[in-house]
Amino acid sequence: MCLSIKRLEIIAIFLLAALYGAVAAAAPAAGPPKGSGKIAVFNYHENEYREIQYRDGSRYIPEGLKEVAQIMRSRGDGATHEMDIRLIELLSQIQGHFNAETIELISGYRSPAFNESLIDAGRGAARESLHKQGLATDIHIDDVDEEALFDYVSKLGMGGVGIYPRYNFVHVDVGSPRAWREAPARERMLVGTQNNPNPAWSAVTDKNTYKPGDELAAEVTNNDYGPQKFVANVWIERFRKGEWKEQVQIQKGSGSKSLKSGEKTGWSWTIPADQPLGKYRLVIFANKDLSIPPVYSNEFYVR
Repeated sequence: MCLSIKRLEIIAIFLLAALYGAVAAAAPAAGPPKGSGKIAVFNYHENEYREIQYRDGSRYIPEGLKEVAQIMRSRGDGATHEMDIRLIELLSQIQGHFNAETIELISGYRSPAFNESLIDAGRGAARESLHKQGLATDIHIDDVDEEALFDYVSKLGMGGVGIYPRYNFVHVDVGSPRAWREAPARERMLVGTQNNPNPAWSAVTDKNTYKPGDELAAEVTNNDYGPQKFVANVWIERFRKGEWKEQVQIQKGSGSKSLKSGEKTGWSWTIPADQPLGKYRLVIFANKDLSIPPVYSNEFYVR
């Protein structure tokens, strides 16, 4: 069974991390890691991307630290808070270790007012969450498996780390060293389907994550009230630095087939062995002359 949801609607569930130790005292981490002095962050909720230099050699750059605080601002009210240097360095080290282009921020600082609103709504947030102190983030890296990210941060022993595979993110903080994991998902989650600009059609891939060389199978459905002709003009589009770009056509339509209302048709493609890792979606034009809006599939990963 597939369940299509908006990440903006489910993100509150992520705050359950607080119940698994995010409230632990922010004991200073011994031997703080050192990153490159730079970090690239995409704030998912604000749809904002920044490349920031926060340190030059041993000198921290005040303007850079302010930029970090701004990109990691509180969701809901935009309040900012100084982010702990140890946390910034840890995130930079993570980015460098995985040679990741971008760290996607799901949750950074949470203002007292926003955190309280989550508690009032029964969302599972803790009153003394480390997010309130600029000591915690929930992050995601498109081209890195969450298990690999969780294992790496766990071995560093620099603070708390929790994995939420159902929603593709890892909680990282610089409180007391500890680790936890969410139970495996019972249902497959589809992300991005709400962005489809052509509701007359829908496209769903058979998996959320692939490896280079895998076969990707998709199911295309006629959602309209009557029969429609379908031609598969297909592009694959990659998400980079906060934008969907780098479209590459992988099939040029020829011929057509008629589908009744509610009828489905299959389509498949072998992912090249040299396909860059990252987040993707299919962009399908259902007619030959590309005169109607395209169909976007759910988002998926090549890792």
